Amino acid sequence: MKTKNFERALVTGGVGFIGSHLVDALITREAKVSVFDNLTAGTLQNVKPWLNNPNFTFIKGDLLNPADLTNIGKNSFETVFHLAANPEVGVGSTNPNIHFQQNLVATQNLLEHIRKSQSNPKIIFASTSTVYGEPAKIPTAEDYAPLKPISTYGASKLACEALISAYAYTYNFKAIIIRLANMASSTTSPKN
Repeated sequence: MKTKNFERALVTGGVGFIGSHLVDALITREAKVSVFDNLTAGTLQNVKPWLNNPNFTFIKGDLLNPADLTNIGKNSFETVFHLAANPEVGVGSTNPNIHFQQNLVATQNLLEHIRKSQSNPKIIFASTSTVYGEPAKIPTAEDYAPLKPISTYGASKLACEALISAYAYTYNFKAIIIRLANMASSTTSPKN
C-alpha cells in the first residue's frame, strides 16, 4: 500500500534509533526513502533489511559539511524528516560547542540546501521536550510557556525550532516540529 503523504522522503539521521524505525515504516508503506547520515551515532545494521531495496538509498554525508549535501542531488523530496543531531544531552556540560555545531549549524546547512534547491518540501523536525526546561506542569502541553531550557542541548533544539520556523515562513515551505521525550534504545533487545 503506497502512502500518499510520503512518496519521496529524505531522512537525516536515518540509521539512528528513531530514524531507522521511521525508515522501516516508510519503506513498508512503499515510500521511496533516501537516508543522509554520517554514521557517528547510528549504524547501517539498523537499516540492513533495506540496503538492496530499490526504494532505499543511503547517502553517507555530514550536515556540517555543506558540500556533502550535494550528494543528495537535485532530488525533489516531498518530505524531509530532520532527525540528525547529537543525542547526548550530557555532552553539553563539558563541550557546549558540540550541540551548537551538530544541532544548530547542521540544521542551518540543511535549511540552506532546501532553500537553494527550491524543492519546497515539508520538513518534519525532531525536537525535544528539554526545550521546556523544568516545567511546572506535567504532562506538559505543547503550548506551555515560558520555554526555558536548562541544557545546551535543549537550547540548541529550541534555536533549531526558531530557525526552521523562520525559514518556513520566509521561503514558503511547511514545517512540523515534534517534541519527543524519553526516547531511548534498548541494549538488551536489539532491533530485528
